[in-house]
Amino acid sequence: MDIKLEIFAGAVADAINDAIEYIYLDTDDVINSVALKALYEIQNVIQDEAIESDFDVVEKIVGIFEKHNIDAGSRHNFG
Repeated sequence: MDIKLEIFAGAVADAINDAIEYIYLDTDDVINSVALKALYEIQNVIQDEAIESDFDVVEKIVGIFEKHNIDAGSRHNFG
């Protein structure tokens, strides 16, 4: 990495660390909000009679996990 970029990256990291002390974020609200959205979407997939294959249901659920940045593991990766 370029020395200028390394110095800049360090300065940005320091600024972010300093700013985090002053930021209030209710993580429970964020987590609950994402969890409820994901559960609602999963429920819709499970109840969707138009999806004929259980494999397709699982693939859609894995897609929901990925959409919400939730690691679904590697068992679903067939490619």
